[in-house]
Amino acid sequence: MKMKKDILEMRKWIILILIAIFSYWGLNNFDKLLGVINTGYKVLEPFILGGVIAFVLNILVNKIEKYLNKWIKNRKFKLVRFISIILSLLIFILVIVFTAFLLIPELIENIQMLMGNVPGLIGDAQNSILNLLDKYPDIQNEISKMFAESGNVSTIISNVLNYFITGAIGFIGSLVSSFIAIFTAIIFAIYMLAQKEYLIRGTKKVLYSLLNKKRADKLVEIGTLANKTFSKFISGQCLEAIILGGLMFIAFTISGFPYALMLAVLTAITSLIPIFGALIAMVIGAILIGIGDPVQAIIFVIVFQVVQQIEGNFIYPRVVGASVGLSPLWTLLAITVGGNLFGIPGILLGLPVASVLYALIKELVNGRLKNKAIKIS
Repeated sequence: MKMKKDILEMRKWIILILIAIFSYWGLNNFDKLLGVINTGYKVLEPFILGGVIAFVLNILVNKIEKYLNKWIKNRKFKLVRFISIILSLLIFILVIVFTAFLLIPELIENIQMLMGNVPGLIGDAQNSILNLLDKYPDIQNEISKMFAESGNVSTIISNVLNYFITGAIGFIGSLVSSFIAIFTAIIFAIYMLAQKEYLIRGTKKVLYSLLNKKRADKLVEIGTLANKTFSKFISGQCLEAIILGGLMFIAFTISGFPYALMLAVLTAITSLIPIFGALIAMVIGAILIGIGDPVQAIIFVIVFQVVQQIEGNFIYPRVVGASVGLSPLWTLLAITVGGNLFGIPGILLGLPVASVLYALIKELVNGRLKNKAIKIS
């Protein structure tokens, strides 16, 4: 018995020493460590993305499965799961296609309008530059020197064209790589959804084989809590996006802004980034409206901000905060702190992470008070 205890103690010390050595190496070779992490992430990126897609789609799959089980009398598990996954993917794809068909034609029309105005803008800019050079000959001399040092005009134009062609080729290459990564991620997500019970059971086996039962039970409990919290967060976030999109559509229609439906849908999509995401839609909307009428663009920003502030401070904390079990005060605090510490990832994950921590701390505090036989009214 003593020998077994000594072996366990020795193993603990060996693990601590290895962690200390690795930490020391990581601090002294931080750039190399980041390079290794970055390489590993690039290799695993399609599978990480697949896991995220599977987690989001799993919310739909569970709801569809629950509904189908009421109607399929034989309750053939594989058939129900297959139908649920296919329907979830179809809904996911239809939302993307609907959004693309709604947004892309409007964006193309506005880009064409902008391109039509480009010659006039270039002419105005040219006249302004010529007037400036006439007033300030010193600037004209400096520009002449710059051209003399850089080479003739044809060489400069050739270099600029080469730069744009190289950039275009790089963009096409990255677009193809992204498409392959997304396709791989979707296939991986389908496999994960089809075999999720097997994956959960396998993960539990690894945990219970490596840790003692008490710690493994605690990790399983935390994992279950995190899964429920993040699922509720995503559902609440989607509901909040629909509410915000509806409010924006009503406000834009009443105010007589162009592209009311397109901008409302764009606002709903970008608002999936909590609190601050909808500002992206505001900037795009202001640019599109500002091309035709700058004054109307300013009014658009004011209307947008009013609706956004009402929704962000009163509706969002109650809809999303309530879905994860946090009060409006703690919801705003979690998002603000997460955003300040970690930027966009902190904004996205701050609320569900805070909810999990809140539940764990609440359980710990209540357990300690119960052990001490103290009741707080």
